[in-house]
Amino acid sequence: MSRPPKPIYKTINWQAYNQALRQRGSLAVWFDPEMQWDAVPSGRRGRQQAYSDAAIQACLTLKVLLGLPLRQATGFVASLLELSGLGWSVPDFSTLSRRQKTLDVTIPYRGPKGPLHLLVDSTGIKVEGEGEWHRRKHGASKRRVRRKIHIGIDEETPEIRAVEVTSSNAGDAPMLPKLLKQIGLDRQIATVTADGAYDTRACHDAIAD
Repeated sequence: MSRPPKPIYKTINWQAYNQALRQRGSLAVWFDPEMQWDAVPSGRRGRQQAYSDAAIQACLTLKVLLGLPLRQATGFVASLLELSGLGWSVPDFSTLSRRQKTLDVTIPYRGPKGPLHLLVDSTGIKVEGEGEWHRRKHGASKRRVRRKIHIGIDEETPEIRAVEVTSSNAGDAPMLPKLLKQIGLDRQIATVTADGAYDTRACHDAIAD
Protein backbone atom coordinates (compact mmCIF):
# COMPACT_ATOMS: atom_id res chain seq x y z
CA MET A 1 0.00 0.00 0.00
CA SER A 2 1.48 3.30 -1.08
CA ARG A 3 1.75 6.15 1.37
CA PRO A 4 -0.50 9.18 0.77
CA PRO A 5 1.25 12.20 -0.71
CA LYS A 6 2.54 14.72 1.76
CA PRO A 7 0.39 17.86 1.73
CA ILE A 8 2.04 21.05 0.55
CA TYR A 9 1.08 24.30 2.23
CA LYS A 10 1.70 27.60 0.49
CA THR A 11 2.13 30.75 2.53
CA ILE A 12 0.14 33.64 1.10
CA ASN A 13 -0.08 36.00 4.11
CA TRP A 14 3.62 36.88 4.15
CA GLN A 15 3.21 40.08 6.13
CA ALA A 16 1.44 38.37 9.04
CA TYR A 17 3.81 35.41 8.77
CA ASN A 18 6.90 37.60 9.05
CA GLN A 19 5.41 39.53 11.95
CA ALA A 20 4.68 36.30 13.79
CA LEU A 21 8.28 35.16 13.36
CA ARG A 22 9.52 38.51 14.71
CA GLN A 23 7.23 38.24 17.73
CA ARG A 24 8.88 34.96 18.71
CA GLY A 25 12.06 36.86 19.51
CA SER A 26 10.46 39.74 21.40
CA LEU A 27 11.03 40.08 25.13
CA ALA A 28 9.22 42.33 27.59
CA VAL A 29 9.81 42.29 31.36
CA TRP A 30 7.87 44.47 33.79
CA PHE A 31 8.82 45.18 37.40
CA ASP A 32 6.09 46.58 39.60
CA PRO A 33 7.55 49.60 41.44
CA GLU A 34 5.20 48.82 44.33
CA MET A 35 6.48 45.30 44.88
CA GLN A 36 8.34 44.52 48.11
CA TRP A 37 11.89 43.99 46.82
CA ASP A 38 13.74 44.44 50.10
CA ALA A 39 12.98 42.04 52.93
CA VAL A 40 10.86 43.21 55.85
CA PRO A 41 12.67 42.89 59.23
CA SER A 42 11.50 39.72 60.93
CA GLY A 43 12.01 40.99 64.48
CA ARG A 44 14.09 37.97 65.40
CA ARG A 45 17.64 38.09 66.60
CA GLY A 46 20.48 37.44 64.17
CA ARG A 47 21.24 38.54 60.66
CA GLN A 48 18.21 39.70 58.71
CA GLN A 49 17.48 38.80 55.10
CA ALA A 50 18.25 41.54 52.60
CA TYR A 51 15.79 40.48 49.87
CA SER A 52 12.16 39.43 49.96
CA ASP A 53 10.86 36.10 48.67
CA ALA A 54 9.32 37.99 45.74
CA ALA A 55 12.73 39.32 44.70
CA ILE A 56 14.34 35.88 44.90
CA GLN A 57 11.46 34.32 42.97
CA ALA A 58 11.69 36.97 40.24
CA CYS A 59 15.40 36.31 39.73
CA LEU A 60 14.97 32.54 39.73
CA THR A 61 12.01 32.76 37.32
CA LEU A 62 14.13 34.60 34.75
CA LYS A 63 16.94 32.11 35.34
CA VAL A 64 14.69 29.15 34.54
CA LEU A 65 12.88 30.77 31.60
CA LEU A 66 16.10 31.79 29.86
CA GLY A 67 18.20 28.79 30.94
CA LEU A 68 20.86 30.93 32.61
CA PRO A 69 23.37 29.92 35.28
CA LEU A 70 23.02 31.77 38.57
CA ARG A 71 25.82 34.26 37.91
CA GLN A 72 24.50 35.16 34.46
CA ALA A 73 20.99 35.44 35.88
CA THR A 74 22.13 38.05 38.41
CA GLY A 75 23.81 40.03 35.63
CA PHE A 76 20.70 39.88 33.48
CA VAL A 77 18.45 41.06 36.32
CA ALA A 78 20.91 43.84 37.15
CA SER A 79 20.75 45.12 33.55
CA LEU A 80 16.94 45.03 33.59
CA LEU A 81 16.77 46.98 36.85
CA GLU A 82 19.24 49.52 35.50
CA LEU A 83 17.15 50.02 32.35
CA SER A 84 13.99 50.37 34.42
CA GLY A 85 15.60 52.99 36.67
CA LEU A 86 14.33 51.39 39.88
CA GLY A 87 17.69 51.48 41.65
CA TRP A 88 17.23 48.13 43.39
CA SER A 89 20.21 45.99 44.25
CA VAL A 90 20.47 42.43 42.94
CA PRO A 91 20.98 39.29 45.06
CA ASP A 92 24.33 37.64 44.45
CA PHE A 93 24.48 34.09 43.14
CA SER A 94 25.27 32.58 46.56
CA THR A 95 22.17 34.19 48.04
CA LEU A 96 20.02 32.84 45.21
CA SER A 97 21.54 29.38 45.62
CA ARG A 98 20.86 29.37 49.35
CA ARG A 99 17.38 30.87 49.30
CA GLN A 100 16.03 28.71 46.47
CA LYS A 101 16.20 25.63 48.70
CA THR A 102 13.59 26.98 51.13
CA LEU A 103 11.74 29.48 48.95
CA ASP A 104 7.99 29.57 49.41
CA VAL A 105 6.88 30.06 45.80
CA THR A 106 3.89 32.32 45.30
CA ILE A 107 1.93 31.82 42.07
CA PRO A 108 -0.20 34.87 41.18
CA TYR A 109 -3.87 34.16 40.63
CA ARG A 110 -6.27 36.55 38.96
CA GLY A 111 -9.43 34.87 40.19
CA PRO A 112 -12.86 34.76 38.55
CA LYS A 113 -15.30 37.64 38.73
CA GLY A 114 -17.95 35.44 40.30
CA PRO A 115 -18.28 31.97 41.81
CA LEU A 116 -15.72 29.42 40.68
CA HIS A 117 -16.57 26.91 37.96
CA LEU A 118 -14.06 24.10 38.45
CA LEU A 119 -12.98 21.62 35.78
CA VAL A 120 -11.41 18.45 37.20
CA ASP A 121 -9.46 15.77 35.37
CA SER A 122 -6.27 13.71 35.59
CA THR A 123 -3.45 12.71 33.26
CA GLY A 124 -0.48 10.39 33.40
CA ILE A 125 3.15 11.45 32.98
CA LYS A 126 6.28 9.39 32.44
CA VAL A 127 8.92 10.11 35.07
CA GLU A 128 11.58 7.57 34.12
CA GLY A 129 12.08 5.01 31.38
CA GLU A 130 12.65 4.63 27.66
CA GLY A 131 10.58 6.21 24.92
CA GLU A 132 7.50 4.75 23.31
CA TRP A 133 9.41 3.36 20.32
CA HIS A 134 11.85 1.52 22.60
CA ARG A 135 8.95 0.10 24.63
CA ARG A 136 7.16 -1.25 21.57
CA LYS A 137 10.30 -2.79 20.16
CA HIS A 138 11.94 -4.22 23.30
CA GLY A 139 9.15 -4.27 25.87
CA ALA A 140 8.59 -2.21 28.96
CA SER A 141 11.56 -1.65 31.24
CA LYS A 142 11.50 -2.46 34.94
CA ARG A 143 12.77 1.06 35.60
CA ARG A 144 9.80 2.59 33.83
CA VAL A 145 8.00 4.86 36.32
CA ARG A 146 4.79 6.77 35.76
CA ARG A 147 2.96 9.31 37.87
CA LYS A 148 -0.53 10.73 37.76
CA ILE A 149 -1.45 14.40 38.01
CA HIS A 150 -4.91 15.39 39.25
CA ILE A 151 -5.77 19.00 38.49
CA GLY A 152 -8.63 21.42 39.03
CA ILE A 153 -8.83 24.29 36.52
CA ASP A 154 -10.77 27.52 36.67
CA GLU A 155 -13.09 27.50 33.68
CA GLU A 156 -13.04 31.29 33.28
CA THR A 157 -9.38 32.23 33.57
CA PRO A 158 -8.25 29.25 32.92
CA GLU A 159 -5.72 28.71 35.71
CA ILE A 160 -4.83 25.69 37.81
CA ARG A 161 -6.45 26.06 41.23
CA ALA A 162 -5.60 22.65 42.71
CA VAL A 163 -3.11 19.90 41.91
CA GLU A 164 -2.17 16.53 43.39
CA VAL A 165 0.56 14.14 42.20
CA THR A 166 0.08 10.44 42.94
CA SER A 167 1.23 7.05 41.75
CA SER A 168 -0.23 5.75 38.51
CA ASN A 169 -2.59 3.32 40.27
CA ALA A 170 -4.39 6.01 42.27
CA GLY A 171 -8.04 6.46 41.38
CA ASP A 172 -9.58 9.73 40.26
CA ALA A 173 -12.55 9.83 42.62
CA PRO A 174 -10.59 9.60 45.92
CA MET A 175 -8.54 12.65 44.92
CA LEU A 176 -11.46 15.02 44.40
CA PRO A 177 -11.95 15.88 48.11
CA LYS A 178 -8.23 16.75 48.38
CA LEU A 179 -8.47 19.00 45.33
CA LEU A 180 -11.50 20.80 46.74
CA LYS A 181 -9.73 21.43 50.05
CA GLN A 182 -7.05 23.39 48.20
CA ILE A 183 -9.61 25.89 46.91
CA GLY A 184 -10.25 27.35 50.36
CA LEU A 185 -13.42 28.09 52.25
CA ASP A 186 -13.40 31.75 51.17
CA ARG A 187 -14.01 30.84 47.53
CA GLN A 188 -17.52 29.88 46.51
CA ILE A 189 -17.68 26.97 44.05
CA ALA A 190 -20.63 27.17 41.68
CA THR A 191 -20.08 23.99 39.65
CA VAL A 192 -17.67 21.07 39.43
CA THR A 193 -17.37 19.46 36.00
CA ALA A 194 -15.70 16.07 35.57
CA ASP A 195 -16.10 12.79 33.69
CA GLY A 196 -17.82 9.61 34.88
CA ALA A 197 -14.84 8.51 37.00
CA TYR A 198 -15.88 11.08 39.61
CA ASP A 199 -19.54 10.05 39.72
CA THR A 200 -19.41 8.51 43.20
CA ARG A 201 -21.19 9.20 46.49
CA ALA A 202 -17.96 10.38 48.12
CA CYS A 203 -17.39 12.93 45.38
CA HIS A 204 -20.98 14.20 45.57
CA ASP A 205 -20.67 14.56 49.36
CA ALA A 206 -17.39 16.43 49.02
CA ILE A 207 -18.93 18.85 46.51
CA ALA A 208 -21.97 19.39 48.73
CA ASP A 209 -19.78 20.21 51.74
